[in-house]
Amino acid sequence: MTLKQRRVFTILIHVICWLIFLSLPAIFNPRRDGISVAGLFEDIWEASRRYNALLLIAVFYFNYYFAIPQFYLQHKYPPWIASVVGCFTIFCILNYAILPAHETLIPPDMNDLAHTGQNQMVPAGHPHLLSGFNLFMFIIVDASSFALCLYEQLQQTKKQMLNTQISFLKAQINPHFLFNTLNSIYSLTLTKSDKAPDVVVKLSGMMRYAVSEANQGYVALSKELSYISNYIELQRLRLSDKVKIRYEITGEGKEEDKRIAPFLLIPFVENAFKYGVNSSDDSDILIQIYLHENDLHLYVYNFKVYIRPDIDKGTSLGINTTRQRLNLLYPGKHIITVRDGENDFAVSLNITF
Repeated sequence: MTLKQRRVFTILIHVICWLIFLSLPAIFNPRRDGISVAGLFEDIWEASRRYNALLLIAVFYFNYYFAIPQFYLQHKYPPWIASVVGCFTIFCILNYAILPAHETLIPPDMNDLAHTGQNQMVPAGHPHLLSGFNLFMFIIVDASSFALCLYEQLQQTKKQMLNTQISFLKAQINPHFLFNTLNSIYSLTLTKSDKAPDVVVKLSGMMRYAVSEANQGYVALSKELSYISNYIELQRLRLSDKVKIRYEITGEGKEEDKRIAPFLLIPFVENAFKYGVNSSDDSDILIQIYLHENDLHLYVYNFKVYIRPDIDKGTSLGINTTRQRLNLLYPGKHIITVRDGENDFAVSLNITF
């Protein structure tokens, strides 16, 4: 869903919610005789209801866009309290001073007239419901604007924290990987290997992805998979034949049609190379990516080898950050299973786009 589509969808949801919410006083009006659509619409469009509707809408968006962000979230509590009191004062003036003047008079019921003998005009509407029910609606609107604004602020804070963690990961992981790759390129140039130009092209593509395109919210899945493929190929250069690397992409799904959050899969791949490779031990790394319609399945497996106690923990941080990103970006649309055995490690991840 594009940004424009999300905005249109949000506006549509707001309109529908307001129509339902503002219709409640008319729907539960105890003095409205019958349940005809025409009578319901006439009750909804009554002058006092229109004025209250405009007031409630104004209070909600005033709190949501101005009072809460500018005062409460900035810890300016006196102005925020003053804004709440001001809105409530306007509500009281409108409901107890202005609205009664707009109530029309209608003739009494003939049966009541026959029993009482009094020929008096009675006010239309329901003053008791008008005051009590409208007060309840005002409280709901005020509380809803407060809760919704705080929820969105919390979500934004989570995203900012994740972006900070991702930037930290880039600063730690990329230079280390770049150092090893440059050493491999240097060795290739000394032997005048024909592989050197191809290695430079792969490294250049990876750095371009990390610096520019990966700063977007979502990227083409094909570019994310290309980054992983280049990473694995460059790792092969520095590893001996003792390291058995199996990497495959299968399935009938089309990666060109899908978009994914950047750097979402690579931490699991990096973890396999970081904790599953040692120069003195035989190693086995399996990386499988399966695409099927709107699903992506990633499986990464590696033997555990001896790791120095002082080894950098950046990749572990990367996996924890990835778990948080999955919960935030794909809630209810992903399943992740980690098996941390005594001699091996495996992770299985399924994402529905």
